[in-house]
Amino acid sequence: NFSYIDAFIDSQNILWITCGNGIYKIVTKKSLFKTYHKNYSIRGIFQDGNELFIGGYGSNIKINLLNGKTQPFFDDNSTAVHFLRDPDHPDSLWVGTILKELCKYNPKTDQYKTYYSKENLSLDFPFINSITKKLWVGSSGGLFYLDKNLKKLEYFSTPDLNENVAVKHTYQNKEGLWIVTDHGLFLMDAKSETIVKYLSKKTGFPSDHLLYLYEDKEGIFWIGTKDIGLIKWDKKKDSFRIFDDTNGLSNNTIYAVYEDNHDFLWLTSNYGLMSFNKNNFNTRVYLPQDGIPHEEFNTFSHFKATDGTLYFGGLNGVISFNPDDLYGKEQDNFPIHITNIKLLSETSDDFIDRTKNFLQTNQIILNPNDVRLEIEVSLLDFTNPETNQYTYQIEGLHKQWLFADQNKIVLPKLPHGDYILNVRGKGASGNWSANILKIPIHVNTPFYLKRLFLTWVSLGFLALVFIYIRLRTRKLKNDRKRLEAEVYKRTQQIEWDKQTIASQAEALTELDKAKNRFFSNITHEFKTPLTLIIGPLEQLIQEEPPPNIFKRRIHGVVKNAKRIQDLINQLLDLSQLESGQMKLKYTQTDMISYSRDITKRFQVLAERKQQKLSFHSELHQWHIALDADKWQKILFNLISNAIKFTPEAKNIDVYLNRIYQGKDEFISLKVKDEGIGIDQENIQKIFDRFYQVDLSNTKEQQGTGIGLSLVYDLIILQGGEIEIDSNPGLGTTFHVKIPVPNSESIDLNSDSHMTLIDLPNIELLTEKNVPLATNESKSLEGESLEVLIVEDSNDMREYIRQCLKHLNYNITEAINGEEGYIKAQSIVPDLIISDIMMPKKDGYSLVQEIRGNISTSHIPLILLTAKSSLDSKLKGLRHGADVYLTKPFSPKELILRMEKLIEIRKLLQKRYTNDSIKTNNAIFEQEDEFIAKLKAYIIENLDDPNLNGDTIGKALALSRVHLYRKLKALTNQSITEYVKTIRLQEAFKLIQEGKLNVSEIA
Repeated sequence: NFSYIDAFIDSQNILWITCGNGIYKIVTKKSLFKTYHKNYSIRGIFQDGNELFIGGYGSNIKINLLNGKTQPFFDDNSTAVHFLRDPDHPDSLWVGTILKELCKYNPKTDQYKTYYSKENLSLDFPFINSITKKLWVGSSGGLFYLDKNLKKLEYFSTPDLNENVAVKHTYQNKEGLWIVTDHGLFLMDAKSETIVKYLSKKTGFPSDHLLYLYEDKEGIFWIGTKDIGLIKWDKKKDSFRIFDDTNGLSNNTIYAVYEDNHDFLWLTSNYGLMSFNKNNFNTRVYLPQDGIPHEEFNTFSHFKATDGTLYFGGLNGVISFNPDDLYGKEQDNFPIHITNIKLLSETSDDFIDRTKNFLQTNQIILNPNDVRLEIEVSLLDFTNPETNQYTYQIEGLHKQWLFADQNKIVLPKLPHGDYILNVRGKGASGNWSANILKIPIHVNTPFYLKRLFLTWVSLGFLALVFIYIRLRTRKLKNDRKRLEAEVYKRTQQIEWDKQTIASQAEALTELDKAKNRFFSNITHEFKTPLTLIIGPLEQLIQEEPPPNIFKRRIHGVVKNAKRIQDLINQLLDLSQLESGQMKLKYTQTDMISYSRDITKRFQVLAERKQQKLSFHSELHQWHIALDADKWQKILFNLISNAIKFTPEAKNIDVYLNRIYQGKDEFISLKVKDEGIGIDQENIQKIFDRFYQVDLSNTKEQQGTGIGLSLVYDLIILQGGEIEIDSNPGLGTTFHVKIPVPNSESIDLNSDSHMTLIDLPNIELLTEKNVPLATNESKSLEGESLEVLIVEDSNDMREYIRQCLKHLNYNITEAINGEEGYIKAQSIVPDLIISDIMMPKKDGYSLVQEIRGNISTSHIPLILLTAKSSLDSKLKGLRHGADVYLTKPFSPKELILRMEKLIEIRKLLQKRYTNDSIKTNNAIFEQEDEFIAKLKAYIIENLDDPNLNGDTIGKALALSRVHLYRKLKALTNQSITEYVKTIRLQEAFKLIQEGKLNVSEIA
């Protein structure tokens, strides 16, 4: 029924023919693709030189690309899918088929041989590991490898890569072998051939159904999938981006990904061939009308030749082309026109056509109640209009171009205002048209936002405000009259109360003054009898020494009398502060030297507790106007408080520096200890008078609650401030800041030479330091010795204590050997008396552990036992006991044994401090070795000015405390004294040699 009427060729070289039954369109365009082996579904492609091998369902052919001749190859009943050159035999190809076979084919002889087969599996994907040269075969039922020794395919299985996994593609890079499957992506280490990574949806990968993997030169992976299109995987950033049919792709099944020389990716799918721009993500789709024989392609059916030619197979043969021949040839500049405009309003269920209105005004005008706008457009590219694509963007509202639904743009309700809608199209060339359609859109302003409406609303509101103000003003006037009457009445009452309070305040002031006078008078009355007690007692001790039995008691009386005297002095200071009678008396003083001297006076007490007391300052001298009396009381109380609450072998640091705030100069004092600390609740009350923190376990750490209160008041008196940082168990730091007075604005004491004011009796700071009376025993003249009694019987411990009560010993008790060993390590006593039969740990074990510990091995040890047999005595002596006494023992014998052991220790001390004495005695072998190591280290570091107990103890694997106690017991010298002794001995040797003068030796 073709009845020709007229014909016309348009600007796109399209022939339009009108006839009796319609209009025909003929696109006179040369095909861009070559086609081979049509009418067959293609599953495999391979090019070997000038021959192209094509595996199709029912027909395997090879084509001579020079003359176009074709001929069959292989077995038509076994479709060839994948071709792989055999590295061991370059003339042969491994061929995977879909009929369970892996064959080897020789193209020159056209002979093939089936080597391996697996039932119900398609061995269609052989590949070579380039590192191990091993042949692997991917199949629809897992992964296999060729065992050349056994000459058979072995199954490779992991919990994730098993017989239920179909291998689709492999790719090898420096990381290893990437195996693409329908269950995710696997990475195999190429050397060990073990799976080292598995990526799937369970691990956050976008899809499990993967078909192809390609890595570009930037290291970006492009992955074709069966269900979600193309995945862009930036492995370095671990980021994914998905491209699918909602943003330009024609289909979501991507069989292959190949890149050309122009940053385009060529993708085969179930609906057309796509060229994908990597830079702007534009997509051009090629369909049958563009010259491809069928829109649907196949998996595995793709190949890229060395010259860049691409081969893709589908349901109707193979196409081939070189992307370089297509690049840049197709450009278009087609206009876009609006074909239909529809609106949907809130008040209507049907769309309203506004196309005519737009053609008249060239603008789309919307009302505030319009909720949906639909615009249909058309790109005037008639080559293949059904494949045309459109994107749109509202200026100032959309940052990116959005894809339209075919040719329809749908916009939701827009706020009032003016907009520009930009629309662009993409035709058969795959390029976006340079002509962008700009559509003005105006959304009317709602009535409630119009100026006239707002003006009337404002006027109405102002009227209401005016009425409210009038009514409110009238009410306020009436309220004010009532309030004035009430205020007058209350004022009269307040005046009366004020007079009453003033008289009561005056009476309280007089009462407080009377209290202060009484407080001051009574403390002064205490001082007189205390002076009469302390003075005669001190004279009695000095002029007429009493018997030893009374001397200890007299010392106790003197000590407690002085303690009361110190407390009375502090109470007097508090009384003066409360009454306002305490004045500041400034003297020009070297602040650094004065504070260092105060700190040094605590050094003996700190060493007695094995504490390290240090003074730090960035200044060498600092002469300022200072009330020395107030300052020494502040520093004394803070340091004594730190020593009192700091355990043995801990550090106490005093920091004194100058700081500035603007032009003002301040004294900055910091006293830091490593004591028991204070919790936050007690910090708030620590400066309250007579307040005591209940943190101590013994009377030793209890105080009166006066010292820190006095410190606080003295600092406030000088215009300063004090703060506390404390953590329970870690220590406390007191921060003091006092302004330095201007010497020109104060009266200075004429005596410019300052000496230390007498400090309170430091010996009273701890109960441990009560002096013990000397006795006629020969135990280290005047020095109190530590004796540890280890005995499980309470009565026996008390008896031994009574035997020694008149001697110059500090006694510590332990109820069994285990506790005794712990206390021996803690206090390192001068002598140990121990029973043998005790619970937990007997005396023999105790002796053995004491002798085996370097910090306690020197301690003399007496064993007491009821066993009097010779074997028992020998056993005790073999374990290292110095004396073995059987019960009942004579107190005189015990005391005599103790004196002799102490005399031996004196000889030991003399030997270790006198470099000229040399003895070889097995009894002292361990101590000899210790002293030898110690002396060798000191001599080696003789010129080190920082040589101290910390560095020496670290070298000998002892703490500073244990080193001090050990050295004190062996030499009766402190660490500093012993270092000085060694230096003098070495100096004496150099003097005897006569090679250097004294100055050079020093």
